[in-house]
Amino acid sequence: MLELEIVLILLLAGSAAGLIAGLFGVGGGIVVIPVTLWILDMQGVDSEYIQHLAIGTSFSVMMFTTFISSWGHYRKKSIRWDILKPMVPGIILGAIGGSLLASHIPSKGLQYVFIIFAYGISLKTLIGFNPKSSWSLPGTAGIFGVGSLIGSVSSLLGIGGGVFNVPFMLSCKIPVKQAIGTSAALSWGIAITGAISYLLSGLKVDDLPEGSLGFWYLPIALALVVTTSIFAPLGVRLAHRLSSARLQIVFGILLFAVTTQILFKWVL
Repeated sequence: MLELEIVLILLLAGSAAGLIAGLFGVGGGIVVIPVTLWILDMQGVDSEYIQHLAIGTSFSVMMFTTFISSWGHYRKKSIRWDILKPMVPGIILGAIGGSLLASHIPSKGLQYVFIIFAYGISLKTLIGFNPKSSWSLPGTAGIFGVGSLIGSVSSLLGIGGGVFNVPFMLSCKIPVKQAIGTSAALSWGIAITGAISYLLSGLKVDDLPEGSLGFWYLPIALALVVTTSIFAPLGVRLAHRLSSARLQIVFGILLFAVTTQILFKWVL
């Protein structure tokens, strides 16, 4: 059982992750993973697969969050099917490969990769670095290739891929609301593939904490699913009504602070 303090943290984190997922077309893993690591540490969980548990739990939550988010964007007619259809097979193939590779990488190595990535995203968000591009949307083969790359990297990091999908589409001159909506749908494909892959690979591991199902840590996953599912539709509505500049700054500060906490507690 989770203590009341931990439950409150999870409810707050789930609310933030759901809002971010709907607003920016991402999966919310960039919030879920640090929070999961923090709570596992508070509970005294000591396992060489701690990062794998965090990533698997993140994907199990994202299956629900990204579905609700993508459905909301679908109803707003902001999904580009000409991008989605060729990109989904590549993303699924890449996500499977990334999940298989992750099972052979030590947990500490995955933490280093995630920390570098999270710092990069937080700094990019805070300084508003969004370079303009004159690229055009590539053909079917090109979109498939980009999807494969995004799927593999996202699977390793435990994220939905929106932080790659959205900039890629914006660089190809896709309108921002369409980029966010299409990214949300793509993130759902990554979430399903990643969740199943981490579940199956974790079933082969013996020394996981009680409450684990493969690399899913169910007590945390169940608590997060509730709030992320409630707040994702709100994020979708905000994405179509409000400027996201201030929320991006808050997100960047939060991500920077949480990543720093992980760096000092888990790595240094």
